[in-house]
Amino acid sequence: MLKTLELPNVEFITTPEGKPKAVVISLKDWKRISETLKIMSNKELLQSIGKAKQQLHSGAKLHTLKEVLENL
Repeated sequence: MLKTLELPNVEFITTPEGKPKAVVISLKDWKRISETLKIMSNKELLQSIGKAKQQLHSGAKLHTLKEVLENL
């Protein structure tokens, strides 16, 4: 079973007594999901991302990393 879990997008649901009880996913997928959950639970970060998206859609000027660092 562990070798199968190394394949991309392979998941197994354990179903004792015919009812789903647990999901087994690869460590890589768990890390990705866990990071997404951390971001989604950070209200300030989500607001910042939303503001940045609005600025991009409104045509705001983008700055290079060099420009940002020069203005610190």
